[in-house]
Amino acid sequence: MDDKEEAYYLNQIPEKRGSRFQASKISSVIRRVIQQRGYSSVQSADQLRKAWTEIVGENLARYSTIGKIERGQLTIVAASKVVATELDYMKSQILKGFEEKLPEFSIRSIRVRSDANR
Repeated sequence: MDDKEEAYYLNQIPEKRGSRFQASKISSVIRRVIQQRGYSSVQSADQLRKAWTEIVGENLARYSTIGKIERGQLTIVAASKVVATELDYMKSQILKGFEEKLPEFSIRSIRVRSDANR
């Protein structure tokens, strides 16, 4: 069923004043269920890891991991201070790569931290 056909059928449902029930698009209902069950985070993590390897290369990806994205900031954990420094120098290139490969994630900044002291 395409969007026009779905809109047609949704318009056929009479709207009652004062009713708390309103028809929703099935796509929005499915999207909400996927997010509530956590299925989207698994898929998102896989997409991020794949894009990360493509952007920085296999060597740097091997010695770093993707952390959380909070308020547009992506956290990257490097295995050593040397790797963290290298990733710091590549921030603009990394941001550009994510903008091209995964624009839906809206990554605006990157925070690199070293995991060497843990």
